[in-house]
Amino acid sequence: AALRKVEILEGIKSNLCKFVPTAVTRLMERSPDGEIQEAEERDISVLFLDIEGYTRITEELGATEVNNLTERYFSVFMDAIYQNNGDVVETAGDGLMVLFMTDDTNRHAMEAIQTAVTIRQKAQCINAECTLGRDPVIINMGVSSGRAFVGASKFDSYTGGRWAYTSHGTTTNVAARLCGQARGGEILVARDTAKRTHGSFAYQCVGPVKLK
Repeated sequence: AALRKVEILEGIKSNLCKFVPTAVTRLMERSPDGEIQEAEERDISVLFLDIEGYTRITEELGATEVNNLTERYFSVFMDAIYQNNGDVVETAGDGLMVLFMTDDTNRHAMEAIQTAVTIRQKAQCINAECTLGRDPVIINMGVSSGRAFVGASKFDSYTGGRWAYTSHGTTTNVAARLCGQARGGEILVARDTAKRTHGSFAYQCVGPVKLK
């Protein structure tokens, strides 16, 4: 009976991993009562990714084909993310939000940039293999490092409360805005992230950028 319970719990865990960020499962495993602590401030790197011209592509190819296309690209991207200790905490039809939270502040910045570079390379490889008679899929990214609130946050509304595991604060906002500014497959990196990874990647200064 005990063995069967373990098997059931492992099965539940396996299915949850498809939907729940790895960071959440780690928090639950460390918590004796299964509760997740509320958001706390910590040093992280945040990567935002989106597909350029997603609305246009959807109109040209149709919802089913776009879904297949997105799954193909994002499945490859997930490998790069997990290999670099990233956690996908939010997804949209055309993008991802990824957190890097190792204790070494320089290391998680390195992991975020390495992920971005690998994703760009993977996208170029898929584009070279098959474009389905369309323009190549362009992936734009923004990366920022610094202090942010990370963890479980509760959002109340007239329909009730909802918990979400996410990150918020200036560091997160900057990464999102940089991603929004990127064009043509650019990886835009905030100054602090570039400083932490100086000498490991080739950067080109774009000067001050106005962000919303």
